[in-house]
Amino acid sequence: MDMSVNGPQKMGNLIIEEVWYEGTDAIKEGEAVCYNIDYGTAATSFDGRRCNRVERPSLSNSKAFAGVCECDYSAQPAGQRLRIAVPGSKGAVIALAVDAVIGTGLLSFIAGATGSHRGRFYTGKYKGRGSAIPRQTVADMIEAGTTGGTISVDATDGKTVTVADSSDMAADDTFVLLGGEDDGTGVDVPGKYNIASITDSTTIVLSTTCLSTLSTGSLTLTAVIYNGNPKCQADLLTGEEVGGVEFIVPRNTGTTGVVYMTGGVTYVCGGITIGSADDDVTFAQGTLPDEKKAFICLGTLSSNAFCVDLATAGIQVAGTALNEVNSIDLAADAAYFQFQGARWFCQDVYGGATEA
Repeated sequence: MDMSVNGPQKMGNLIIEEVWYEGTDAIKEGEAVCYNIDYGTAATSFDGRRCNRVERPSLSNSKAFAGVCECDYSAQPAGQRLRIAVPGSKGAVIALAVDAVIGTGLLSFIAGATGSHRGRFYTGKYKGRGSAIPRQTVADMIEAGTTGGTISVDATDGKTVTVADSSDMAADDTFVLLGGEDDGTGVDVPGKYNIASITDSTTIVLSTTCLSTLSTGSLTLTAVIYNGNPKCQADLLTGEEVGGVEFIVPRNTGTTGVVYMTGGVTYVCGGITIGSADDDVTFAQGTLPDEKKAFICLGTLSSNAFCVDLATAGIQVAGTALNEVNSIDLAADAAYFQFQGARWFCQDVYGGATEA
């Protein structure tokens, strides 16, 4: 491995590995992949492919960040070999799902249960393997409806989408659904969708439905819209695994035991009315000291809130016993935790979030 400046001055200083991508879909330059850490049929058997087989980031592999694709790769029915820039690379290209400002903040890869949007980079909170520092300013998001309430879809077809302003959009632009309202019937399907047509100044039509099941009325969405493949130069950080970021959707009726990613940052989609009861995460014990976890609300939740219920009592910021964090229901409300070996310690709460 040669990390010296051995090419034209405008080249990045990259550390390149070759891996096998198990997905059959197309994957874009700058999108992140994670190692398939449970590859094989016998977990008790040695299998070196667990460190050279990769897949899109998921809930199970998000703590095994491999790197970002060096170029675009078309879909292949049996998977394919990829060249990736790995942590420690400087001047790598990362694919964006949010605008970036040179030298400002952190960006972390998106994980999740499903979706071709997984692997693009969004605002992160933790430094380490899986995060990047932007070294280029890019403002290519045509529209970002991440605070809730500005983008919605007609639940009767799952295609007709209301946006704030469609005047700068065009057919074939990409609509990235990060999350959305869950009424128990018309559940959204996160991923990338093509815009088929523009109806008027606030209405676009997707080429395929973004709902698993059609319903009635409309559903609020958390989404971004862009053209092509927005990306920026960035330095890929090393260190402890950050676990990426995910987007989860509160149920309209309120529920206990909301599924969440065990590490990294969980963004809670907003612009939703939660009836009957709060939406609760049952926050399980960590597994290793110094593990970190954050829950951050993106937009207003009405009637009820999102709450974090600790499975085992932890410690509040002030040092007293912590059983839950309540009232996470406004944009930027947040709770940050660190596991100390036996208990979760709340490092900070923000906005209306309340310890109890």
